[in-house]
Amino acid sequence: QMAEAKPAGAGGTYTVQQGDSLSSIARKTGVGVTALKQANGMKDGLLKIGQTLKVPAGGTVAVASAKPAATAAKPTVDPVTTATTQPPAKTTPSETLASYTPPKKDAKVIQQAEDDDAVAPDATGIGKMRWPVRGRVISGFGAGKDGVDIAVPEGTPIKAAENGVVIYAGDGLKEFGNTVLVRHENGLVTVYGHASSIEVQRGQKVKRGQEIAVSGMSGTTDSPKLHFEVRKNSAPVDPSTYLE
Repeated sequence: QMAEAKPAGAGGTYTVQQGDSLSSIARKTGVGVTALKQANGMKDGLLKIGQTLKVPAGGTVAVASAKPAATAAKPTVDPVTTATTQPPAKTTPSETLASYTPPKKDAKVIQQAEDDDAVAPDATGIGKMRWPVRGRVISGFGAGKDGVDIAVPEGTPIKAAENGVVIYAGDGLKEFGNTVLVRHENGLVTVYGHASSIEVQRGQKVKRGQEIAVSGMSGTTDSPKLHFEVRKNSAPVDPSTYLE
């Protein structure tokens, strides 16, 4: 015998089938469990197969109609537009070669040396400094260069340009390797770099023409040379204006 649920507008009946429970019947008829119990005078909710239950008005068997899933519209695929491949731009040799930037010296080392309060001895009074070595100037002052580079054979004595006191002697300047700084009168400091060895110590007084180091290739250089600077009140100046 088939279970039957009439439209609930006028009420109806339901015949209990095997496996039914009040909750399943309530779902089928759309009537609450409590309403079913009250309509049928039930206290414990026990059911018997074949039992006819009254379905109170207002209940109905709700059948959900399953709508077919909407088919997603396929996106319109645009035709692939092939861009015209441009030939690579030709580079000139000047663009290919990276522009050379001279390495910057460790300004902190020089600054700390210049902060040394050692007092320079009196100058000779000659007026101009002497060249620390005799050689060909291969790099002049300016355009990012704080001094001049003088090509000399390795082992050439480097001499103090004027009377002074050594305020730095060491290899803390990566670019210039073994370097000596000498303080002179009038706020002048001379710098001697790329030495193979240093012949003086910090705090030592030196005389004009005294050997303070030996030329070499320490630091950043591919040939023996002396890097020489003149600094006035901590700023680099053109050495040629101070040399005889």
